Amino acid sequence: MQERYLVRRGERFETVVRLVRDTLGPNPRILDLGCGPGSLMQALLDAFPGAEMVGIDFDPTILLLARERLARYGARARLHLADLRDGSWPELVPGPLDAVISATALHWLAADQLATLYGQVAQLLRPGGVFLNADHVGSDCADIQKGWERHRQAMREAGGNAGADDWDGFWEAYARALGLDVDEVQRRILGGWEGGIEDGLPLAWQLDTLRALGFESVDCFWRCDCDAIYGGIWKPCRA
Repeated sequence: MQERYLVRRGERFETVVRLVRDTLGPNPRILDLGCGPGSLMQALLDAFPGAEMVGIDFDPTILLLARERLARYGARARLHLADLRDGSWPELVPGPLDAVISATALHWLAADQLATLYGQVAQLLRPGGVFLNADHVGSDCADIQKGWERHRQAMREAGGNAGADDWDGFWEAYARALGLDVDEVQRRILGGWEGGIEDGLPLAWQLDTLRALGFESVDCFWRCDCDAIYGGIWKPCRA
């Protein structure tokens, strides 16, 4: 289902892995915010055999998938149930961390919530640690946004994943398999995203907010229309 909707998903993961490799040592401590089923965690744990990772997500049903996916990594992968809008979530992750990453999750936070979260990320990172977010970024021009969305849909249709479950089909099948009420699962998930911006805030807002907090080398490292990987380095040590 994720492959169906996230254009060039594998390329995003490869880019995040490469950026972590380019900025950190071989045994990083990494936090994944809104880790979902653990796909990006798996990619990083495979790429860095000495890495330790923590994943946080607010949906207990999707964390079941993550636990199944990541069980073979043992103590290298830890998962926590928490809402990123709750100011207490950083207590679950003792710092300092080498990297904080996320993929297609933080756009569901409102602007003030996201700015607060970026500040919490800064407090968890060690000097020289990296923050990377692979997520939707919108345009403040309606015509450009519509063009991006048309192109994204064309790429989806050309991607060969039309036979995969759609959003509703996946959750219906998943809920049945777990013996859950489909409507209740959907209400919890969609209700948890209330107040967020599905298209994502503009990239310029993201970069300006990170710079204002003290991140350096802030940049967009990959972009495909209304999706991007952006981030920065937290107060790098200098000789």
